[in-house]
Amino acid sequence: MEIFILLQNQSFNMEMKIISLIIISCIFMGTVSASHNLDYSDESHNITFEGVEFTIPQGFAESKNNEDFDELGSEGQTCFYINEWNGEIVITVISDWMGMSLDELYTDGAVKSTVNGHKGWKYTENGLHYFGYVQDDRGILVGVTNETRLYEVIL
Repeated sequence: MEIFILLQNQSFNMEMKIISLIIISCIFMGTVSASHNLDYSDESHNITFEGVEFTIPQGFAESKNNEDFDELGSEGQTCFYINEWNGEIVITVISDWMGMSLDELYTDGAVKSTVNGHKGWKYTENGLHYFGYVQDDRGILVGVTNETRLYEVIL
């Protein structure tokens, strides 16, 4: 899996942090599996994760503990949700986005688009659909197995 992010006027170190976070998110997205001990929700519910609000659709359960990426030198967190039909949601929030804007991001193969009023970039890799955007000086990457879920999860 190759992901290239070019950050204009930003340091190589920050580029490597972001690439590492996205790669880790992609790996976790593909490795999360269903468990019989999960509590699947009977209705959609809103969550606040790292100061950003999202909606988790009906039938999804949190599948594992949040992942902390401090060891990469970045303030990033990822949470994971699955449903019984192999649907997956992965949300990564990078809190030290350093004031970068959408115009400073370029992801190879991505298409600029808007989801629920958020301008960002969308791409599909290995059958998974991702949308990345900037909100309140946070970098956010949402990955789903069904592209229409992006419009449900992102508020």
